[in-house]
Amino acid sequence: MAINLVKGQRVEIGLSKLIVEMGWKVNPNAKPPYDLDASTFLLRANGEIGVEEDFVFYGSCKTIDTPDGKRPVSNDGSVLGSVDDLGDDDDNTGEGNEEIEVDLSKTNALIDQIIFTASIYWEKGAPSEKYNFGQVRNAYILIKNAVSSEEICRYDLDEDFSTEKGVEFGRLYRRNGAWKFEAVGTSYADGLEPICRKYASKFM
Repeated sequence: MAINLVKGQRVEIGLSKLIVEMGWKVNPNAKPPYDLDASTFLLRANGEIGVEEDFVFYGSCKTIDTPDGKRPVSNDGSVLGSVDDLGDDDDNTGEGNEEIEVDLSKTNALIDQIIFTASIYWEKGAPSEKYNFGQVRNAYILIKNAVSSEEICRYDLDEDFSTEKGVEFGRLYRRNGAWKFEAVGTSYADGLEPICRKYASKFM
């Protein structure tokens, strides 16, 4: 049975092959339509990515071909991003999710933590203030065993992000040789850009 986490709570992850699922519900009738994109940052001891390939997102410079399509991948091959970039809502319900595969046995020894974020994307034509996380419902992040699909832990983001366009959902981090997961829930008013300035400033 999965552990239900609250903001700031931490739990040890006792396995190496994980699936990190991030999900949400948006208004399927919004004009123009909007969506959420997941991004992952593999950070070194200085709190930033060391190489550009350790920012894993739909526009990553490093990708691999899989049976499901082209997927972004980290420099060390330990993080495999979602195949989907914009079209999460396959059945017009507004529900979407992205799955990120993580193999901690492949993670470069220089990597201290792996940050999982989501930001709002909308099609051209919408004013920048039109969409925010106040219009996103049922946002969550959960960790699953990649082999058995058993849910290890889950964090439901029930905070009031009424003006923010980007949120750090959670992070994996090393502590005394073991990996742990923390429910983060930190928000950013201007979406993905300030998150990139925080973790990938030298590549901007």
